Amino acid sequence: MLCEKCQQNEVTVHLTDIVNNTKKEYHLCRDCAQSHGVSIKATLENFKNLTIPEFYSPPAKGDSESAQDSAPSDCPDCGMSYAKFRKEGKFGCARDYDLFSDSLDELFGKIQPSTQHKGRVPARFHGVVSQSMEVERLRQKMEQAAIDEDYEKAAAIKSQLKSLEQGS
Repeated sequence: MLCEKCQQNEVTVHLTDIVNNTKKEYHLCRDCAQSHGVSIKATLENFKNLTIPEFYSPPAKGDSESAQDSAPSDCPDCGMSYAKFRKEGKFGCARDYDLFSDSLDELFGKIQPSTQHKGRVPARFHGVVSQSMEVERLRQKMEQAAIDEDYEKAAAIKSQLKSLEQGS
């Protein structure tokens, strides 16, 4: 494969850049990568406290032992371990999600900004989801009104919540 910039040399650097949820891939030769400031040294600037050997070394022994102690046990249905899930990126069965749920919140927090789904919903579930979101929004407003000691507003919101929950 030839470099995207110079179209002469063989590609040695594969760069993936994600900006505003848009993924762009660049395939450059060593010279073009250096001329554009792409290097391990430049990457390490983001990790100023780490040296090159520390950056590439596996986690310290204490870190891996504590991670193994806190890792959930293997799934009794499919035998999937959390380590295997992390390696493959797929669950073995439906029970794995519940079994590994405590560890998943931390993982999802690294991948996406929220652990709560805020995207589009299939039309057949739209009513149910929008109602539950409205209930959650009203509960938060009621809590804020109570914190602000606006008890009349909190009582009005509570009655809205009751009527909304009875309607479901």
